Amino acid sequence: MADAALRSHARVGYDTRRMTVVANGFDLGALTASEAERDALRRRCGFRAQHIVVGTLGRFNLDKDHGNFVKAAGQLAANDERLRFLMVGRGLDDANGVLARWIRHTGYADRFVLLGERDDAAVCLAGMDIFCLSSRTEAFPNVVGEAMAMGLPCVATDVGDVAVLLADTGVVVRKADPEALARGVSGLVARGPGYLFELGQQARERIRASYSMRCVRARFESIYDSVLNEGRLPCADSPVS
Repeated sequence: MADAALRSHARVGYDTRRMTVVANGFDLGALTASEAERDALRRRCGFRAQHIVVGTLGRFNLDKDHGNFVKAAGQLAANDERLRFLMVGRGLDDANGVLARWIRHTGYADRFVLLGERDDAAVCLAGMDIFCLSSRTEAFPNVVGEAMAMGLPCVATDVGDVAVLLADTGVVVRKADPEALARGVSGLVARGPGYLFELGQQARERIRASYSMRCVRARFESIYDSVLNEGRLPCADSPVS
């Protein structure tokens, strides 16, 4: 469950005193990729050592607002020749005529690489230097947590639980605003590779400390203990029926 979902339920009349939020957890052991895998993917995509790869991962869908990402990428490409853009997910491929048209309109189609749907998300994330979430709506965006777990600095739109998840380990920008998304990315790039690495490590540590599978299990056990021993949820004022 997401804090955003709790707020949504509260707006239609549910009693939040009888609810508790347990966020999704991430398996850090599965979210890994070797340097060799990263290098192989980047070579396949035509990325060179000097390139800064800004990526996104998720199926082509209006809610994901890939148009926002593409417009921001066009603005970024015009100002920094080092930047490259990697798009991974179902429908993010050359067969998508709508996406292809958006990319052509940027004037920098040669800067984009579309990989489509893949089963090696961790390797794809490892091939990026900055992760972007451009969505117009989300609840709890797992892909942001996965990127953080991979040690990626993130720039994400202020939707759902993004701000709660990132805290001070990434950049949160207004949704449906390509200029804001571009500013968020360029601000990180301007700080240099050392800063990007350090911010990514802080993001990974946040996932380890607060959103690991161990943390989620502990939260569920606390709920079960409270219900069994006291007949109430940890946040509730009345017995659970």
